[in-house]
Amino acid sequence: MSATIEIFLPDTLVKALGAEPGELPRKTLEALVAQAYRAGKFSHAQVGETLGLDRWQTDAFLKAAQAQRPSEREEFVDDLTNLRNMAKR
Repeated sequence: MSATIEIFLPDTLVKALGAEPGELPRKTLEALVAQAYRAGKFSHAQVGETLGLDRWQTDAFLKAAQAQRPSEREEFVDDLTNLRNMAKR
């Protein structure tokens, strides 16, 4: 299921975003996708599929959007600790 939405953006917001009016649908989609990822409602694969990106482009997009999940950092630290412990054995 997909949906079409129409929103009103004041000129001040458009100007603050630094976007041309024709870029706004894509920028809006990207913002919603990044937020869905942050909230844990979208996977990495879903981000890429929705935006038409490959794995590396998806990584770059999420980094640029500063879209990290709160648990990602903890998972990374845990994984790094486990790898270091395994290397000591």
